[in-house]
Amino acid sequence: MAEFKRKPMAEELTAALRAGVHNIPSAVVEPPRIPSVGVGEGARAPKAPPTVQVNFNASEEFADLIAEAAIKAGSTRRFLARVLRDAGYPVPDADLSPMDNRRRSRRA
Repeated sequence: MAEFKRKPMAEELTAALRAGVHNIPSAVVEPPRIPSVGVGEGARAPKAPPTVQVNFNASEEFADLIAEAAIKAGSTRRFLARVLRDAGYPVPDADLSPMDNRRRSRRA
């Protein structure tokens, strides 16, 4: 199938159009930005620090054990962070109590 290319307008017509519309304001107006101060309705919650995904292979029994312990701790991330902290490793607070970034309905 043949492709049709648009022919450019004649330079005289383009110049006439530009002269007639150069005083017309732009149709797209950006709304003024209101800085969020972190309080009140519409304030944005602080962002969680960046994360990376961690995967490893384990036996089914070990995976079940981790899953059961994670349910008690609230999440696998919290469980592993607490285990490592209790073992003496310096675990960031963001992993001990990660931000809840699930979407919520406004109807609640």
